[in-house]
Amino acid sequence: MDAVANAFTDAFRKKVLDLRFDAGLVSVWCKVISCVVFGIIIAGLALLHGTPPELPNIGKGLNMSPELAFLLYISLNAVLEGTAILLNLRALQVSPISYCVPFMALTPLFLLPAGGIFLKEAITGGMVIGVALVVVGSLVVNRQLFAKGLMEPARAILRERGSRYMLIVAFLLAITNVLDKWFLTSGGGEVSFDVKLSRSLMLSTGKCAMLTVFFVGLTIVRLGKRQTACNTPTAWLKAAASFSWTDVLRKAPGWLLLAGVFEALVLMLMLTAMQFTVAAVVISIKRAGVIFSVLIGWFMFQERGITDRLIAALVMAFGVLIFFITKPDAAGNPMMGLGGAIMIAAATLAVMGIALYLTRHHHAGSTTESTAPSPATETE
Repeated sequence: MDAVANAFTDAFRKKVLDLRFDAGLVSVWCKVISCVVFGIIIAGLALLHGTPPELPNIGKGLNMSPELAFLLYISLNAVLEGTAILLNLRALQVSPISYCVPFMALTPLFLLPAGGIFLKEAITGGMVIGVALVVVGSLVVNRQLFAKGLMEPARAILRERGSRYMLIVAFLLAITNVLDKWFLTSGGGEVSFDVKLSRSLMLSTGKCAMLTVFFVGLTIVRLGKRQTACNTPTAWLKAAASFSWTDVLRKAPGWLLLAGVFEALVLMLMLTAMQFTVAAVVISIKRAGVIFSVLIGWFMFQERGITDRLIAALVMAFGVLIFFITKPDAAGNPMMGLGGAIMIAAATLAVMGIALYLTRHHHAGSTTESTAPSPATETE
């Protein structure tokens, strides 16, 4: 469910961004809507089930209150995740959704070392095979470039802004995913489902609130840069007051509301699931939604020449699947061993080879044509 919701979240965001609204401003409203959703759910839990807001006692070892530790944590998170979200939005602006979103499947590549360092999670041979399959899929996106050299598809990933941005996003989110897992499970002891849900809602609300502040500040700074007279605090305030903050809300209310609600749903489900299993498993399932992103790009945005992207997304999804089923659970037991991972990977590569051969005369349209951003949305 989280994987499907995440794919639709990107689609709804792109619908708004295609209207050439500022990426930071779009993110501000998405976060505000998400905060409202979380507030309603928290109030409902308190009234209907008597579940009070809950924070894990992460500040105990540092001699600080849970509230202060929470504030410091969400401040750090806002910088990391805010940068990732901004790059995500920019990628959706400059590249087709079916091209750039599949690169989010590379998150497990970064989760391997991050999980091992911060969460002391074990790394198996099957997980390495799964990540390798995801990398193969990322190269298949540009398979027509193999004619120019074996390294040309990899170079194309770095040349294309959308995929380049998504690589950075995958890295940053891998770090924040690991930190979120640490935050939610700190304090020790088993807690009830209501407490786990309350913790995920509190963290979700804190993250969204702090990210709202982050993007409001970013939007004001970018606005001020366009007005040379902004050299005093008063000038900055005047610039902020003169900016049309509600334009996007008036012109795209439906898509913006859907983006905010689905964003809240994705975050709540992800943070709750993390408390039941290892972070890498949750994110692996979430990233399996790259297939839905490619199909949504075809249906909702009439993106054509997606044959290579669909083949690549399927290979990536099977790589994520292998990563998921070979990842040891809390007891240290994987669902499948190395032998099974090798068999699935071999079968996937064989089917990929057949698919590429059968479509060898129809891949010319899969070359990505990046959409140039308007001056009003340029961030580089």
